[in-house]
Amino acid sequence: MTVKVSFSDLTHAGKVVATDTFPLGSCMIAANAQKILGNEIDFEVFRYPADFSTYLKKNIPDLACFSAFSWNICLSHEYARKIKKAFPKTITIFGGPEFPSKYEEQKAFLEKYPAIDCFFEFEGEMAFIEMFKAMQAIDFDWERFKRERRTVPSIRYLTGGEMIVAELMPQVTDLDSLPSPHLSGISDKFYDGVLTPMMQTARGCPYSCTFCWEGGDYFRKIKRFSQERIETELNYIVDRVTVPDLYIVDANFGMFKEDLETTHLLAGLKEKHGWPKYMMTATAKNHKKRMIEIVGILGSDTMSSSFSVQNTDEGVLKNIKRKNPPLDQIITMSDTANSMGGQSKAELILCLEGDSKTAHFQSVFDMLDAGMSYIRTYQFRMLRGTESESKESREQYGLETKYRVLNRCFGTYEFRGESFSSVEIEEIVVASNTMSYADYQDCRHLGLTVEIFNNDSYFVDLIKLLNFHGIKRSKFIKAVDEAIKLDMGPLASLYCQFTEEEEKNSWNSCEEVEEFSQKPGVIQRYIDGEYGANELYKYRALAIVTQAQELHRFAFQVARFLLDKQISQNPVLNTYITELQEFSLLRKTDLINIDQFASRKFHFNFAMLLKNLFVPDPMKAYQPEGIEVEVFHSDSQRELISGYIRQYGEDLIGDPRLLIRNDINLWYRTARNNKGDGAKEMVSPELNL
Repeated sequence: MTVKVSFSDLTHAGKVVATDTFPLGSCMIAANAQKILGNEIDFEVFRYPADFSTYLKKNIPDLACFSAFSWNICLSHEYARKIKKAFPKTITIFGGPEFPSKYEEQKAFLEKYPAIDCFFEFEGEMAFIEMFKAMQAIDFDWERFKRERRTVPSIRYLTGGEMIVAELMPQVTDLDSLPSPHLSGISDKFYDGVLTPMMQTARGCPYSCTFCWEGGDYFRKIKRFSQERIETELNYIVDRVTVPDLYIVDANFGMFKEDLETTHLLAGLKEKHGWPKYMMTATAKNHKKRMIEIVGILGSDTMSSSFSVQNTDEGVLKNIKRKNPPLDQIITMSDTANSMGGQSKAELILCLEGDSKTAHFQSVFDMLDAGMSYIRTYQFRMLRGTESESKESREQYGLETKYRVLNRCFGTYEFRGESFSSVEIEEIVVASNTMSYADYQDCRHLGLTVEIFNNDSYFVDLIKLLNFHGIKRSKFIKAVDEAIKLDMGPLASLYCQFTEEEEKNSWNSCEEVEEFSQKPGVIQRYIDGEYGANELYKYRALAIVTQAQELHRFAFQVARFLLDKQISQNPVLNTYITELQEFSLLRKTDLINIDQFASRKFHFNFAMLLKNLFVPDPMKAYQPEGIEVEVFHSDSQRELISGYIRQYGEDLIGDPRLLIRNDINLWYRTARNNKGDGAKEMVSPELNL
């Protein structure tokens, strides 16, 4: 008989499409099943709940398979619960990273999610085949399978209160033996103008980071797809894609020399087709020189140089089993990336094992003084299956946590005419035996200051002026952060709202969040934005969109104060600071208004300074007689912004995904000099920092 199988890697879609990427893992399992089982199965793959609900109106799957991630486990389980109630003989199969590593915790997990018939750990392509054949042999009688306590590789399930655990399935050693989820046509339905294509060029990670799911021994050996496979997939994608970006899901892209070949392929596609405009990936931790080369090949507008530092304190690094490159090497590579006209990015995680306010502040200041134009200060999320999440780690470091609804991961859905709501809940570390909650809040305050005043090179023109006069970037950011705490104006009010909203969105237990989220009307309050936002990105967006004038007034006021303490009064410098403030505002106000054009007379050649990334001494750009400067979006910038508007809508600057994934500095208007005789002196938008 032909067996109906559904493969679902669902995304919440209550307010927006929360996970706006292809369901790569499910597609890979489905492609392998299609290759091996052929006409024995009748299957579909689903990303959107509405699509899955439509399917379930007319179909009863024999096997309902779900990918389990932190952003969809509750939604997937709710569908599984309703399927089991409506179709008791359907077997619900789960797999993915949202699963504990220890057997006693796995048992508790399966007890919490009783609609999961069985869970498969780690790689799923061949494990699904083994499961299918085992069930086929007993006419898909799940009760018999449990009664006889049968096993297949990698399976975990409960029967009679007993946890059944099998040996892990051997890993796939020849990745090319797995059919492509793209070339097989299985991913074709997801080229819908909303979802970003995903592909994988390598599997595995050699590092042992305690906070990461791939830090375990299972992933230690790394395997690669062939370059021929990678090239064929990229050519297939470019012929179908209608969104600007590409996501490569490797844990360490840039680790292998072959990644340079992939980079050249991407550069060729970009030159010929204009895609990808931006590439997202996790870059190699300790191969930064190669990453600089990769950024140089692709262009800084397509890929940024990223440094996953997490912390610079040696004690913290030892606790999390991590080793960073030497700081001077990071500085050198950051300078190289910035000189190429791109952004250098650093990632830090707050409140890791053994972290303190002093250590976190120093980590931020180290990255600021390394010249990082974008610093992401993540909160420490407890991820199932990681060493950090274990009972032993919690006790050793005194980790205290709060719970909240995961950003964007909520909504109301429908199953066979019945409406139901679902939310995802995450656990965040907010204190430890080395960091009090008050210290944690101070670190979050600094994180918002970095987001607003440093990231995306928002004030790089001003920071370069301060650097020229011996004032470090960290000193400027620290002064701004401290001044806001003493201020009574709109920025101080915005920061207070930020802190209050974080408190409002946090609970002391998972049960409290669940109880609150199920109250009548609460889900709609999340959809309306009253609850559930990523506070850091929300308030950064609010500041940039609604407080541009105030941000500039405040930043330039602090800069003048620091300069007055450092150097003597200079009338020409004062004029420069005044005009730089106006020029900066013209470039950065109302960013998605691509028709905005301004022409102003300045006494400094700002077009030249912009072209040279504000590195030259601005006094050498002084034009006593004045110069007419035009400020506008270039054609390539208009195309870039228009593409994102089509994908995300008019409110895209307020969308946290844009703030996280893209270099918004590339959206700042460019400039050219109007020489007055009809001639224009154009500035290349690729150098638009």
